[in-house]
Amino acid sequence: MFSPTHLYYLASLRCNERCSKCSHWKVDEHASQAPSSSIIDAIHKLSSLKEFCIVGGEPLVNKKRVIELLKGIASTQVRTVLITNGVACTPKFIDQVKDCNLHIIFSIDTVDPIFWRHVRGTDSYYRVMRHFRYAVKTLAPEQLSVQSVLAEETVEHVRAVGEMCHKLGRFHSVQNYIQQGFEGEWTELPASRSAPVPFGQCNATGRNLSIMPDGSVYTCFQQPLIPGCGHPLGKIGELSILSMLSTQYAENVLKCMRTCNLPCKTLKCNQ
Repeated sequence: MFSPTHLYYLASLRCNERCSKCSHWKVDEHASQAPSSSIIDAIHKLSSLKEFCIVGGEPLVNKKRVIELLKGIASTQVRTVLITNGVACTPKFIDQVKDCNLHIIFSIDTVDPIFWRHVRGTDSYYRVMRHFRYAVKTLAPEQLSVQSVLAEETVEHVRAVGEMCHKLGRFHSVQNYIQQGFEGEWTELPASRSAPVPFGQCNATGRNLSIMPDGSVYTCFQQPLIPGCGHPLGKIGELSILSMLSTQYAENVLKCMRTCNLPCKTLKCNQ
């Protein structure tokens, strides 16, 4: 049985933006949703877990679920990371969660209000930046950072975001755009102009565990793309999380991941 330290939860496929870099907002939501209590129970059983990352879609389309999860694991030492586009990350929400063991990552690819419309597909610039400024004022540096996606279209914009973060004393991370995983309209940069990425074995191997909205459990979200690994390890509510990690199939998936060289290993979740 492997002992994952990082758990990724795709809370929802829904999104309140229409980003040109991404096609997730075009996908229908799963017909069923695993109950929050099942996710919480799995986290309590994974004694090796250090970090729980809530992603989407946009996780905050269902704030109630996010708050339930935070309250449900408050007695553990697991740190939660929430990646958000910022639209629903309101001052009220920030005040509700500021005392939790939580790190919020705002996804910001430009600080140009006009180009923002191309990036997000909406006119949400001033709302998001108002929420971000409140977060800067309210949260400690270790509770808040910014992530940008680097593509041919965003090179200068990402640089400007980095300068803003430097002035505000907030960490800024950069993730390369890849078509596989985003399926958007942007253009990948050549390696010579991309952000540095790790070589060798994917760092998700033996470290990551991922849960889909319906409770299906994979090592990483891209596991189905690996030959022979198309099925989930199991499903929350049907099999205990520890039982899933103890099967021969789980061991076979881990073995395949050790030699996996898919482009997605450059994504932040796999670094």
